[in-house]
Amino acid sequence: MIASSVASLIKNKVVFELESIDRLYLNGYVPQLQTPAALAGFIRNHLGLPIASTAAVAPISRRLVAAIERLALEQAIPM
Repeated sequence: MIASSVASLIKNKVVFELESIDRLYLNGYVPQLQTPAALAGFIRNHLGLPIASTAAVAPISRRLVAAIERLALEQAIPM
């Protein structure tokens, strides 16, 4: 039996191939905020608001979207 290395076995048989996507989508979430009670606690305790209303989260979302749009504009990233 002739001893062969993996490199010698695949030397002329394997072609390097690279595939990529032209867009990357990122979905981020905080598992601890995925329940109504945790979201209410975040709004009351972290944001310091007396009433836990989802209306309190809207300005945060708008600021995030505005920051992403600004970054895309500054870096000439198509949206």
